[in-house]
Amino acid sequence: MGGEDRLVRRVCRGNPRVQPQHHRVAEWNNKAIGFISYGPHGGIRAVEHLRVMAGELMMADVRAQVSLPFATEFENYRTFKPGDYNLPVFNTMLDQVIAWSQALMHLRAEAVAG
Repeated sequence: MGGEDRLVRRVCRGNPRVQPQHHRVAEWNNKAIGFISYGPHGGIRAVEHLRVMAGELMMADVRAQVSLPFATEFENYRTFKPGDYNLPVFNTMLDQVIAWSQALMHLRAEAVAG
């Protein structure tokens, strides 16, 4: 019998052996997050997965994302040389992170006070 089967049985009996890690992730709750990614295709798939994880941490991910493909943003695929055309989306992302951070400020204050 595998470990996964034992875990399923414990959960079904109402006795899971999973320790809560809330104290480790609570500091991430109610904060805004923006993503800057790079890779062969700009790191878009990685950010898709990170957005799901951010949601589980109760973080507000912003819509704007800076994506930097190797082919256009890295000289010889090694030296980082981003183009100025990235600045508008970068500034938009920062504006969104700041706005969401300010909007979530009262929730963070309530969590500290509570």
